[in-house]
Amino acid sequence: MLSLRARLHIAAALAAVPLFAIAARLVQLQVLERKDLTAKVLCELRASKSERILRGRILDRNGYVLAESLPSWSVSLDPQMARGRESAFPSLAAALRLPPQEVRRKARGSGRSAMLKRQLGPDELEAVKALKLPFVAFTPDERRAYPNADLAASLLGSVSADGRGLSGLELEYDRALSGKLHNIALLRDGKGHTMALGSQDAPESPPDLTLTIDRGLQHYAEAALAEAVERHQPLWGAAVIEDPSTGEILAMASSPPDPLKSRIFQQVYEPGSTFKTVTAAAALEEKLTHPGEEIDCTGPWALTPHVTIKDHEPEGILPLELVMAHSSNIGMAKLGLRLGGERLYRYARAFGFGARTGVRFPGESAGLLKPRPSKDRVGLATNAFGQGLAVTPLQIVNAYAAVANGGELLEPRVVRAVGASPAPKPTVVRRVASPETIRLLNSLLEGVILRGTGMSAAIPGYSTAGKTGTSQKLDPATRRYSSTDYIASFAGYVPSRRPRFVIAVIMDSPRHQYYGSEVAAPVFAKLAREALALYGVPPDKPLLVTPDRAPAAAPRAPAAAPKAPAARPAAPRTP
Repeated sequence: MLSLRARLHIAAALAAVPLFAIAARLVQLQVLERKDLTAKVLCELRASKSERILRGRILDRNGYVLAESLPSWSVSLDPQMARGRESAFPSLAAALRLPPQEVRRKARGSGRSAMLKRQLGPDELEAVKALKLPFVAFTPDERRAYPNADLAASLLGSVSADGRGLSGLELEYDRALSGKLHNIALLRDGKGHTMALGSQDAPESPPDLTLTIDRGLQHYAEAALAEAVERHQPLWGAAVIEDPSTGEILAMASSPPDPLKSRIFQQVYEPGSTFKTVTAAAALEEKLTHPGEEIDCTGPWALTPHVTIKDHEPEGILPLELVMAHSSNIGMAKLGLRLGGERLYRYARAFGFGARTGVRFPGESAGLLKPRPSKDRVGLATNAFGQGLAVTPLQIVNAYAAVANGGELLEPRVVRAVGASPAPKPTVVRRVASPETIRLLNSLLEGVILRGTGMSAAIPGYSTAGKTGTSQKLDPATRRYSSTDYIASFAGYVPSRRPRFVIAVIMDSPRHQYYGSEVAAPVFAKLAREALALYGVPPDKPLLVTPDRAPAAAPRAPAAAPKAPAARPAAPRTP
């Protein structure tokens, strides 16, 4: 018979047997399978959610919003989970305003996710949520909104459904403006409550893009251009306003507006008589002419046995001032022949023609300009009065800005700052002519307004300088210049003694009237009056008073800033 001590030892040993099994299991769980079990637990406890960092805003020079992104949601379905629940498809399609067959088609997919609709409106989101469908998932999204409707649409451009820039500044600055998805790691307890896992700093929001555009002036420019387009029915029209002291573009309008194309940067046309300013500057700078010189403008003038040049009105011998004021093609052609091909080409390039301006905008055209050998008398003579070459509206306004600011060609700008970076200083490209030449040229351009073709561009109380243009268009059928299709234009600046605004207006193939003095110059005058009033520029010359007529009033400042156009639905602008 075992002793009491032995029996106690046996009982203790038997009691310890389960401990060995437990210990072995603990070793298995805590050591051998620790990584796998930890991963399973974390999979149960951890969760994540996505936050959308919205695309950066685009602002005008005064901080008004021109484009912004708003939070939205996209909805998708899981085709595998949707099987057997086809009865819910009609309700889901109605909530999303989609054809039921489209929902059925996507539910037949083989993957685990099929996108149903992006950028849901608030009512659509609530309608889908109310259905409480287990096979439907929501993803944070954004939609691009333009609070001022189509204001500056061709400059701003457009974005795709997934928030990428497609055209305009939205494309050019896409990398800086683009938003992104930010994933946040969460811990979840047994009741499904979540909390952030540690300290997580959200990525910085994309910077705002501040433009040089003035929203109020842009509204005036688009309204004035729309009124002129309605009256003259051209194929297209454009107007651009520049600050000659900085190169900043204050407004740019084109009609019809197109978010995928900006005529200011990309449309080329023959400038016609607005190019005579370059020819006159070159001849004055090279001392090949001088104010008061008399030039024989009697026409028609047989340049060659087969080519004749004429003016729109018969002229005789004219001083240089009237050659410019009356816009004589014959007089300018003779100055072009004096200059020769190399010098005329060099001055045209100095004024910025034949090259991109340096502005950051996708698809900017350099225009068309080629050197003419001096023996090419026809090409040289026609270039001198603006035929046989092509320019953009931006090149024209920037060339006149160089005259307005005293002779320095500046790089034009449409963006003032990206984020909080300070606005860059004006960039001088080159000097186009001496101060004395610019002074003489300014006097010639003032004469166009006082006694020449630009009288309809005059503004009471303000000195004004500029040049009309009426250029024939090439007929693609005959490959000759048309006698019925013209481009009417005007470019000038105001006040001419201390210029604040340079304005160019172009109309392609206007109906009924086609002279630049009839079609484009009045638009220049209207825009100039509104710009002078909006910026509070005081008159710089006395108003003429006659006994039988009251003096014409100088422009008055508007009682209030123009109201922004009604907001467009907050949705992406896509082609």
